[in-house]
Amino acid sequence: MKVIIIGGERVPYFLAKKLIASGYKVYFVNKDKEICEEYSRTLNAAIIYGDGQSKVVLDHLGIEPDDIVVLLMERDRKNFFIARLVQEYYKVRNVVTFLNNSENEDLFDRYGIRTLKVTDLIMQNIEPLLFENEVVEMIKDEASNRGATVLKIDVDWDSKIADKALHELKIPDGIVVAGIVREDKYLIPRGDTIIKPDDKLILICSEEQSKTAMEIFFL
Repeated sequence: MKVIIIGGERVPYFLAKKLIASGYKVYFVNKDKEICEEYSRTLNAAIIYGDGQSKVVLDHLGIEPDDIVVLLMERDRKNFFIARLVQEYYKVRNVVTFLNNSENEDLFDRYGIRTLKVTDLIMQNIEPLLFENEVVEMIKDEASNRGATVLKIDVDWDSKIADKALHELKIPDGIVVAGIVREDKYLIPRGDTIIKPDDKLILICSEEQSKTAMEIFFL
């Protein structure tokens, strides 16, 4: 099995490097001569200078049904054309394409073409941040009305509280761990809850106890 990457500029370079490092045989097809020359000097891959929309070019790749074809052309119609070409002529079962316009997703799905949407990739990374901020703001609103302070503690990998249970920290009265944001989930902690790296702890305490709280959880 080989991985055939058609089109693109920077993305295929780093993708190819990772695949090669993992032991896969990689073919790269691009009609930009300069890119092909650059990649041929730096990548241990088969570099083909030519138009990936041409069956003549594709015939030289020895494409087999078990191969994986990754399409990174700048237009959905080009990606779709090549996807259908390799499906029909070479019976390729695994085709992955970058989707430029999400409105075309149904068309690709209809023919079993897997799609990667840039909007989804971005949202996967910012949704946990949005969720975390919403939770903190809601608790802040409630706490401030009662004269309390809300602190948010980011748990680093080398933090002194990482991988410890809450009851081990000997938290004094008046300091409450109101919640833990873990990935995109909000957890209600108990005494035996283990604090993990990358957790976000939400603490509620009085203004006077904020220094003590920071000493326990952060300093």
